[in-house]
Amino acid sequence: MPLCRRASLKRMALMLLAAVWAMSPAARAAESYSEDAVKAAFLYRFTGYVDWPAQAAADPQFIIAVLDADGVAAELGRLLQNRQIQNRPAQVRSIKNIRELDGAHMLYIGGSHRDDLRRLISSVAGRPVLVVTNADGGLDAGSSVNFLLIDQRVRFEISLDAAQGSGLRVASELLAVAIRVRGRRVFTEAGCDAAGTAPELAPCIREAARQ
Repeated sequence: MPLCRRASLKRMALMLLAAVWAMSPAARAAESYSEDAVKAAFLYRFTGYVDWPAQAAADPQFIIAVLDADGVAAELGRLLQNRQIQNRPAQVRSIKNIRELDGAHMLYIGGSHRDDLRRLISSVAGRPVLVVTNADGGLDAGSSVNFLLIDQRVRFEISLDAAQGSGLRVASELLAVAIRVRGRRVFTEAGCDAAGTAPELAPCIREAARQ
């Protein structure tokens, strides 16, 4: 692996460790970081490891829409002050209806929508939007990334098939720090199982990065 790729992976791994620490009981007691703040940090970092189609990449602003998760939206707003995403001004749009999504590059769906995730995600099917959810079965409902709370720590899982269906390319560095990766088409072509933990899928992740 080239030095730049190893350095990038190391930075992502350190970011993950920092977020995991932030969700530890000691950190929660100290109120250093809230769960919303950790998720907002992840959403921001995801943008550096996903490639959008050329048309979406040409938009003058990078917009993250947050559906019914005011705490995450507020944390994102603070985090993105005076920062750019992919060399463009960044905007957080707090929405209450999926029809307000127009022009967004990422959609985070709050946990209150567990019962209608599939309907919401299907309404943006085929559009270049990275859908991130926060619910058991989020990947089954069609999201590209899903947050999980494991032992009071924020982790995430990724569906390559969902991302590719939206015209998005996920970097291997992000796959390497996911707790679980799905991608039946890519992984089966590489002669590997289609789901598993990132360490188990390391050879397949490297193969996926070359696709």
